[in-house]
Amino acid sequence: GHFHLFSENYAGFFVAFRLKVRAPEKKQILQTCVAFANGAGGEIIFGVEDESGRIIGVNQVERNRIFEGIGNSIFDSISPTIVPEIFERNVNDRMLVVIKIYPGTKPPYFIKSEGSKKGVYLRVGTNTKRASEEYIEDLYRHQRKSFFDEEPSLLKSTQLCDELLSNVYGQHFSTSRLLADKVLVRDEIKPNILNATNAGVLFFSDTPEKHLPEAIIMCSEFSGRTGRDILRTNELTGPIPALASSALRLIASWIERDPKAGADGRLRGHHLIPETALREAIINALVHRKYFIPGAIKIALYDDHLEVFSPGAFPGPVSVNNVGDGTTFLRNPTIARLARQHKLIEKLGSGVRLIYDLCKKEGLKKPVFNEDGDFVKITFFFEKQADQSLSVEENILQLGHQYKELRISDITTKLGISRNTATRKLNRLLEQGICVRTGKGPSVRFIFKK
Repeated sequence: GHFHLFSENYAGFFVAFRLKVRAPEKKQILQTCVAFANGAGGEIIFGVEDESGRIIGVNQVERNRIFEGIGNSIFDSISPTIVPEIFERNVNDRMLVVIKIYPGTKPPYFIKSEGSKKGVYLRVGTNTKRASEEYIEDLYRHQRKSFFDEEPSLLKSTQLCDELLSNVYGQHFSTSRLLADKVLVRDEIKPNILNATNAGVLFFSDTPEKHLPEAIIMCSEFSGRTGRDILRTNELTGPIPALASSALRLIASWIERDPKAGADGRLRGHHLIPETALREAIINALVHRKYFIPGAIKIALYDDHLEVFSPGAFPGPVSVNNVGDGTTFLRNPTIARLARQHKLIEKLGSGVRLIYDLCKKEGLKKPVFNEDGDFVKITFFFEKQADQSLSVEENILQLGHQYKELRISDITTKLGISRNTATRKLNRLLEQGICVRTGKGPSVRFIFKK
């Protein structure tokens, strides 16, 4: 097609279109403009070849058509009105035309002819997608500068758990303090009635999942490296602080290896990933997820990795590209503040950095963040980074002890070495009797002795 994704920059994106804009492409351009205005902004670039990204430039006739035709149609076809900035950019003596769209101040933006329900578009990763109803509701919320965690729940103030409240606020807590902390909110019609906010429910109800079915963590263990067969699964519920610690306890027990009795007689082993990194990932999910879209936080354990899946893509200007650099944007400011009060988080924006640093210190591969839809998934790998100070054979030995049996392809991908090198080194280990070979042809495996 004539539609080409160019390269991404900061929080926005470049999208390049080749010229000769026909009707369907004009529609695509409008959808992209709407998506940029509903998100972090971005640029549409004309004069770049779609497949190769080669710069071919724009001639005078095409230039005029963009400045007049497309500029006007953006202005006329989208509501609320978007005023695009259109300018020329000279690259290698070729002229490109750029349409720059700024993040809108009055979302949701939509294409008038498609209406306010069907005409709202968003950027998801590098694609433009039609927004769901929940997402449109979230954009309205954003415009009202209101947050889901501060909105009233169906719970009256009297239904919150006194014990949980007094743990934080002391025996004699005042209504005014709870209102100021947005744990409670006055009813709009009857101001003498106090309701718990959604954040109040998540922290101070002993059964928040009854009122917010999303307040759940599903923990599952699968056999193998991809999940089909579930070995066990636990559904955890409770107020956020208790939920965080029960999830951490459970998963830590699942990823503990070789427990030995310490001086105090308690069994302790080593964990496949640092416990503190796991804790940060769980708390991140609990504090930053979207609570108004259905679905639980899911933690999935596989043979070689662990995934923490949290509903809701990164908020605002945060994206996979800048996560961990301290860019912070709160989707749930009250939940975040209460989490600080409960000492669940120390300083905002430091969680991801900490996860990276802890895994690096343990010699593990860098965890990967992924947001291909309206969710964030962090994947922790149990595999050690190939240790540069070790020889290839020592690295193969480490893998052998970790996995007990290996294929040649496992070694080539994990250590980044050629097939010939892997085979040569394995033969040397075979001669020394460190491992044995079984199977024939492509199904050859090397089994490592204890």
